[in-house]
Amino acid sequence: MHSVETLLELIYMHWVTIVVILHISLSVVTSLHVLLFKENERTSLAWIGLVTFSPVMGSLFYWLFGINRIKRAAQKKHPKALKQDLRQQKKLTKFHHLPKNWHPAIIAGYNIHPVNYVADNSVEPLINGDTAYPAMIQSINNAKSYVVLSSYIFENDSLGRQFVSALAEAHQRGVMVNVLLDGVGIGYWHQSDRALKKLGVKTARFLPAISLTNIRFINLRNHRKILCVDGEVAYMGGMNVSKSNVVKAAAHPIDDIHFRVTGQVIDQISQVFIEDWFFATGELIQFPQYQPHTQEQTNHKTVVARVVQDGPDEDHNKIRWTLINALVCAQTSIKIMTPYFIPDQTLMTSLHAAALRGVSIEIIVPQRSDIPFLNWVMEANFSRIIEHGIKIYKNKRPFDHSKIMIIDDLWSFIGSTNWDARSLELNFEINLECFDKDLNAKLAEFFILKKQNSTAVIASEINGLPIYRKIRNNLFRLFSPYL
Repeated sequence: MHSVETLLELIYMHWVTIVVILHISLSVVTSLHVLLFKENERTSLAWIGLVTFSPVMGSLFYWLFGINRIKRAAQKKHPKALKQDLRQQKKLTKFHHLPKNWHPAIIAGYNIHPVNYVADNSVEPLINGDTAYPAMIQSINNAKSYVVLSSYIFENDSLGRQFVSALAEAHQRGVMVNVLLDGVGIGYWHQSDRALKKLGVKTARFLPAISLTNIRFINLRNHRKILCVDGEVAYMGGMNVSKSNVVKAAAHPIDDIHFRVTGQVIDQISQVFIEDWFFATGELIQFPQYQPHTQEQTNHKTVVARVVQDGPDEDHNKIRWTLINALVCAQTSIKIMTPYFIPDQTLMTSLHAAALRGVSIEIIVPQRSDIPFLNWVMEANFSRIIEHGIKIYKNKRPFDHSKIMIIDDLWSFIGSTNWDARSLELNFEINLECFDKDLNAKLAEFFILKKQNSTAVIASEINGLPIYRKIRNNLFRLFSPYL
């Protein structure tokens, strides 16, 4: 009996020794990888802590989800030939008669993201789905050559079915139609992509979640919203395809802003879709040759603009650097509206530096987010944000998903990017960097209307929060780089 017990003890000790050696070996190798390849100190420390104090599982979790394999895949799947038309152009930087104080920013902007600023564009704000969706569907109905659409969410609701119908009818008319939907955003329970496929519309998913090969990419999502029709009109911004954005009729309305774009910059927007489609399918889209018609054109093409795309691939950090570059140039005012305002230390320092120069900074966020713990993280940051005179307001409307940034009376930044780690580190995003006084005036008016329905964050109220809320908020703030 004793010999059996001794044998079992020896076997147990043997397996414990193996597990300990395996844990130490994995922890050392993984920690070295973190030290060599992770840039963010807080993220690095968190990963090292996880792999050290969570035997084996922490290391396995890191190797599955902690490494950016998208960049490597992008280098293989995005050959430079795809981008030669719009990137790395051997042309002198054009300033397009913009004020001299912005010339250094234009030079830096091109060095950050080698896509030219182009003139003769129009950018029209479309408030909520009540305005945006009818215009988008009408453009699809008018399509003669091609339609490409990319969306993070495409709900299988009454509004989504209108889009399905319009896209299918365009396909039946002989229009080339391509629809790209995010593998997680589309949801496993939604049938929009299946309905499109049944009607013959070419549809693809960006990094499908139900895939053994793509499970390692599940945290990396395509957050872009793009609709381009015939190379004449494009729509982009933060609005998904969902009846919740039809504010007048929605049970749980979501405020948002989208943009109708015409002009040369559409070629850059289309190029982003071409690259994404190639990444998802391996197919290089060739748009049909077509003589443009005039239905979608406008007489007020005064906007100088260019696309700035970002993602965890070779475009990583392009939007963060663009924001920092613009903040340095601010002379009088900065206005930011975003559903999630959780900037990293670098962006927060840039904002505070502008405030110390005397620049007026106003930020509008929702009073209540659609994600409760993000409310707590933002609340934890309020006391730090409002230092040096920065003002932050909480919008009392139902959840507001609008994303705009306005600097002085000339520069604006619009698109799909939020001010949080997910948008700036993990998502594939698309924004337009614009120079135009008329556009800024419209966006400033939109901002003022939102501010009229908002309440200012006051330091005394933040300092007077119950201690349990402060602990909860700051606890969740520790995880903000991963949310």
